[in-house]
Amino acid sequence: MSEANRTLAQRLRRQREAVEGRLTQPQVARALGVSVATVSSDENIARGIPLTRLGKYATFYAAPRADEDARARLAAEDELTDEERAARDDLLDELKALRGAAAPVPDPPASMLPNAAPRRTWRFDDEAPVRVVCGQIPVEARSPLASPDNLNHTEMFSFADADALVELFGHIRAENPALDVRFRTSAGMGSDDVSGHLVLLGGLGWNQATVWYTRQADVPVTQISDPDFPDGEIFEVTRDGGRRKYVPRMADNPDLGLVEDLGLLVRIANPFNRSRTLTICNGVYSRGVLGAVRCLTDANLRERNEQYIFDRFGEAGEFGILMRVRVLRGKTITPDLHDPDIRLFEWP
Repeated sequence: MSEANRTLAQRLRRQREAVEGRLTQPQVARALGVSVATVSSDENIARGIPLTRLGKYATFYAAPRADEDARARLAAEDELTDEERAARDDLLDELKALRGAAAPVPDPPASMLPNAAPRRTWRFDDEAPVRVVCGQIPVEARSPLASPDNLNHTEMFSFADADALVELFGHIRAENPALDVRFRTSAGMGSDDVSGHLVLLGGLGWNQATVWYTRQADVPVTQISDPDFPDGEIFEVTRDGGRRKYVPRMADNPDLGLVEDLGLLVRIANPFNRSRTLTICNGVYSRGVLGAVRCLTDANLRERNEQYIFDRFGEAGEFGILMRVRVLRGKTITPDLHDPDIRLFEWP
């Protein structure tokens, strides 16, 4: 990187850090309408920053504004005072001069810009352990290989939602290589497992931990039994004093079977250690659980969905989304949260 590139990058970073309250990169990215990766790149390598974006930086820092939720925003041109406009022009001239002297540099390796998405739901920036908790398949429904008496005993045959567990466990380990990440059944949870970051897979039928924690957290979406769906539990939303049920959908052609499950993704504070998180990925059936998981692990859609969550909830530590999970000939289709037909209910 040339010295001019370094100077421009450092100037942008110092400008952000000089703001009262020390703005974060996600706050700047939201105000400018760009990704966090863009702000990170501008503050690290200053490669090919367009003049229009330099103008936004200059306006943002010279004329600070906040919206009704006290979040930093970009001021419109007609909002600027004469003093702010002069300060903006001076800062823009300085940034343009640095940009003119800067030399283009190659794209940085991905490791330099870890936040390609505005947020990383499955990245935990502390040293706390992470526990992924599944339900257990009832004994009468298990494979014979789940029995300890079987010479080919395989404990995983007793785990419910194994597809979701394998998908998520590997992803969390990759996102957090230095953390203690393990999986448990709800029956196998110990006292030390409840105070770190918790991820609960599945719900009412087989994972009693999800039922218990949901009650502790007062989540507005619950699961209830329904005689029309004996092999799963449907969702019920309590809102404005009323209740509404959401159910999966079967194809008219019996050969196609399930064509639409429901998935629930919830992120809240762990009620037993509010400095840690509790995440619930649930469904009426197993494909709904997998869809809720893949919503933020699928390589093709996770960043797009993280962007939606960031745009919708900002930096709020708690949110929930009940979604459709489409199924095509038995295969779970990853939900795209930007599709309004996918989103059934969300809060806060």
